[in-house]
Amino acid sequence: MGKRKLLFVFTFNQTIHWFIVGLIFPVIALFQMEKGLNLFQIGINMALYSAAVILFELPTGGLSDTLGRKKVYLISLAVNLSAGVVLVLAKNFFTLAGGIFLMGLGRALSTGSLDAWFVDEFNKIEPKGNLQSAFATVGIFIPLGLALGTLSGGFIPMVLGEITSQIPGFGKYSSNLLVFNFFIIIQFFLTSLFIVEHLHPSRNVTIWSGFKKLPEVISTSIQYGIKNRVVFMLLLSTLALGVGLAGLENFWQPQVKNILSSDSQTWIFGLLATGYFLASSLGNVLITPLCKLCKNNYSKILFVTRLLMGVFYLTLALQKSLTGFSIFYLSTFLFNGLNNSPHQTLLNEQLPKERRSTLLSFESIFLQVGALIGSLIMGYIAQNLSISIAWIVGAGILAFSCLLYFFLPVKNKGVRSQHLT
Repeated sequence: MGKRKLLFVFTFNQTIHWFIVGLIFPVIALFQMEKGLNLFQIGINMALYSAAVILFELPTGGLSDTLGRKKVYLISLAVNLSAGVVLVLAKNFFTLAGGIFLMGLGRALSTGSLDAWFVDEFNKIEPKGNLQSAFATVGIFIPLGLALGTLSGGFIPMVLGEITSQIPGFGKYSSNLLVFNFFIIIQFFLTSLFIVEHLHPSRNVTIWSGFKKLPEVISTSIQYGIKNRVVFMLLLSTLALGVGLAGLENFWQPQVKNILSSDSQTWIFGLLATGYFLASSLGNVLITPLCKLCKNNYSKILFVTRLLMGVFYLTLALQKSLTGFSIFYLSTFLFNGLNNSPHQTLLNEQLPKERRSTLLSFESIFLQVGALIGSLIMGYIAQNLSISIAWIVGAGILAFSCLLYFFLPVKNKGVRSQHLT
């Protein structure tokens, strides 16, 4: 497989993957409110989602390193389908919590699987290639997939919601879960057809053999992630991102509902969520020329983009109109898009390929630990004070975390596998 074909296959797969996620993104909080949950209960569920990812992230990442990236990703799709079925049939807080937990397990299984496959294949084809540029290219299209998914997710309740709301136990937002489940099945067959993985004999093992190798894989990966200063600083910055953004991602829908005094115009939620991902995509378009302009001084770029993200997030918390909210909401995620590929480049250049999935999962654990902490704290603040105050706290955490990038090198030279031995 050539570089262009590899980039196309991975981009296509991940665009579809995140399109599916986008189908429920603009209404997931509203879906739970429709089922009778309050803001604090929604925060608990989102913390439960993070807890599921934390519990299973390293084992599933290690499983991907031992069994193969494609196998584990296909398993993740099956688990996500199960989660979608449980959620759409849920009738109370506990069954909703079960569906959210399964969704977290599916996220844990998918994290670092095909990403690691792509980096390994890219390095095999072009060992000295520009990984940052490749990540930025993928990063342009993934948010576009999310944007299309969220735009569709905003209109689905208006088109199909009246039909699903007539079904006992369903509501208008149940329509999003039904469409979600349909596309999960489509993605399973597309992945089986287009993703080709040639496993080394040492990784072409049974599931049981893969589990037997997990303790060693996880142990060496954790030690490496903590001892490597660059990796550890990047992990801490990811933790701060999870804490800071938890309140924004969990409660932007209720905040818009408060501004509008209604949730009847669901297209607005879809449009805002679409704009969120388009802004992130624009960030990935702009970051490659910005990196060239700054002579690939990734640490400086990361410092500035994270600081500005915190500033715009703080301003967002003070908005009382839909126009002001929209401007600063989209600007916040523009800077998040600018931040992504330099961060991923620095991280992947430090990761040995035989532990790449596990270490990417280790990073995801830091993100989810942050999201869990943030969901509980921001949920409590939002319920007892206000969403705006919760966001001010989150913005402060994000802005302060820019200092972590002072500890990073200007530009990485890569890593050799023997660092783990």
